[in-house]
Amino acid sequence: MCFVRLIFRAVLLALLASPLVAQQGDRKGHNMASFVPEDVIPPAPFLKIEEALKAFKLAPGFVIEPVATEPFVDMPCMMKFDSDGRMWICELVGYMPDIDGTGEDIAQGRIVVLSDTNGDGMVDQRVVFLDKLLLPRSLYLLDDGILWANQESLFFQKRSGLKPVGKRVMVDEEYARGGNVEHKANSLVLGLDNWIYNAKSDRRYKKVKDQWVMEKTRFRGQWGLDRDDYGRLFHNSNSTLLVGDYTFPNIAFGNPNAKMKAGISARVSSNRVWPIRVTPGVNRGYQRGTISPENYKLINATGASGLTIFRSNGLGEQLYGTAFITEATGNLVKAISIEDGEGAIVGEHTFGEKEFLASTDERFRPVNAYTAPDNSLYILDMYHGIIQHRTYVTSYLRKQIMSRGLDKPANGHGRIYRIRHKNKPRGPAPRLGKLSADDLIPYLNHPNGWWRDTAQRLIVERGNTQSENRLVEVLESNHKLGRLHALWCLEGLNLLKAEHVAFTLKSDSEKFSSSALMAALSLSQREKNSLVPAVAAFKAGAESSIYKARLLADTGTSKALEALVSTLRANGSNPIVKEAAFTGLKDREAVFLGINNGRFNNSSLDKWLQEALQKNLRKVAPPKIKGQHLASFQRGEKLYMGRAACIGCHGADGAGLDNLGPPLDGSDWVTGNTTRLTKVLLHGLQGPIIVSGKRYAPPGAMPGLSMNPTISDQDIADILTFTRHAWSNRSNQVEESFVKDSRERNKTQQGVPYKESELN
Repeated sequence: MCFVRLIFRAVLLALLASPLVAQQGDRKGHNMASFVPEDVIPPAPFLKIEEALKAFKLAPGFVIEPVATEPFVDMPCMMKFDSDGRMWICELVGYMPDIDGTGEDIAQGRIVVLSDTNGDGMVDQRVVFLDKLLLPRSLYLLDDGILWANQESLFFQKRSGLKPVGKRVMVDEEYARGGNVEHKANSLVLGLDNWIYNAKSDRRYKKVKDQWVMEKTRFRGQWGLDRDDYGRLFHNSNSTLLVGDYTFPNIAFGNPNAKMKAGISARVSSNRVWPIRVTPGVNRGYQRGTISPENYKLINATGASGLTIFRSNGLGEQLYGTAFITEATGNLVKAISIEDGEGAIVGEHTFGEKEFLASTDERFRPVNAYTAPDNSLYILDMYHGIIQHRTYVTSYLRKQIMSRGLDKPANGHGRIYRIRHKNKPRGPAPRLGKLSADDLIPYLNHPNGWWRDTAQRLIVERGNTQSENRLVEVLESNHKLGRLHALWCLEGLNLLKAEHVAFTLKSDSEKFSSSALMAALSLSQREKNSLVPAVAAFKAGAESSIYKARLLADTGTSKALEALVSTLRANGSNPIVKEAAFTGLKDREAVFLGINNGRFNNSSLDKWLQEALQKNLRKVAPPKIKGQHLASFQRGEKLYMGRAACIGCHGADGAGLDNLGPPLDGSDWVTGNTTRLTKVLLHGLQGPIIVSGKRYAPPGAMPGLSMNPTISDQDIADILTFTRHAWSNRSNQVEESFVKDSRERNKTQQGVPYKESELN
């Protein structure tokens, strides 16, 4: 028997060492041999919950408890608590059932409801609400239904309790357009401003008089999204742990009359991680810059996933407002403490060079985190051996997965954990579902953010305008956070008045005043006009001056624009103040130029204003293309939006995306040297680079297309043709022969990304 085992082991090692079918994630010329000694790599057996708990290392003073395990939950990826505390879960069944993703296109995902019926803290009831869904990844709860999304579209499903009623309603057919599974819109998070936001998306949604409304917003993140007490959104990407917006969404967004990119987002703290397990099983683990050659552990995040801004004292007052970010490839949960900096949000790793939670179990795959109504932190664990999608799996990673049997078991597993302070018991389960609007108002002051958010949502959804007086009482109280929610309840119910906003401007809270100025954008023109004297007299600080400028510009009367000139002269050194002002000046740029009359001189604002004027004066139609040029352009557009996934980093409008990719529209890299651009598409590009005079430094390299066997030279030529003539670009077609010649001339590059200095 021992001899048979030795023969089997030899055969297995031979198979692992033999050349495999090329993986899409491979880069030719990269040495994918592991430098991690095999004898230091621990095994990765499937652990039952009792053993999985022993594998955790948690920060001192806290306890971790299972809330749900298999068979109650399977591949959980997104969650929402309903008004009575039940957990609604998106189960991503069908994601990477084996190393090749076989059957990924079979609709087998589910939305389930998990309940703790006896109050012992453990799930004991599971109800399948919807099944046979294709990789569901977004969920939002309403009183009478749910919003949910699959691999392509966003739907509304009416419900009666835990049962769906009637047919699903299409809300946005193109919700998750383009890209692959790792690059699809997801989340659905309610903002303080009553809009619903998404990660990996530039769209937001709101239900208005039984109709769903969609608006454009800034593109944010990749997987998971949350907000703080003041409505600022936090997001990330796989290699960036945390990015924070300094302002409300859309304060400096929405004027298409000039190219303006407000810098409202910035990375919060570093991307360093400290796993407690040797971690060779990451996609670029053969690179010493990915895995430490000293301890063989992941150095920086490469699989950052869902996050929460923890808005409860359940972990202790010092951790209120801390960001908890899941990192699935490092088998850990990161804590980052956040505070306001100078015109930005800054942070530091709360526990220094240790993680809040880490595991020695390689199958621990935390993918999302939530502030729970019971004051604890909830962690969703897909507990799935394979976490990297097949599109990016390298031959190196394939060997790592197969050598430790991480491809099995393929499905049927998942865990949900609760983390709480050892000295703080769980809080009570909510029972808000049957309360009237008046009964919900006291919960706007609740110390837990989930309760405040849910009370606001239910009050606005139910549309009871009889609660106005009680909401005004809370607005005028000294409850720091309750008055913010009362303000936005009034806004959501269309009860907000100029007098309410004027009252907030007399407070000593800049954040309260800022929020009210933002809410005032929804006022009628008459109400805005009556508010101008109070806004003009308001002594704005560094933050509130952004909102003051936007509201005055948006109001647009001569008195408002005169006050805007004064605001810009006092606070215009802040770039976001200028950008907010220009946003509000949409289609009244000429009026402002006349009123300003050169009193506030600024090259950036002047450029945007002149660009807006010229845009309205243009009479010459853009050059028309036809024949082979048009055919190539149209093929390239489909590739850009789909299979080549260019949209994922450069956006549908070619304007680029924060922390991902620089702009293509108006870029000298695109409309300039064709030889240089072709090299970039073939072999990739590593930042930093200068684009049209501005420095860009995305955290990851742009991969080339030359190593992708599914992308032909004609495909690359078509992408070049499209980007060179799309948006405001107007450059010539690129032929297949040009790409083929470039590939041959530069074949020694072998898919290794260029640096800018190598292309100049």
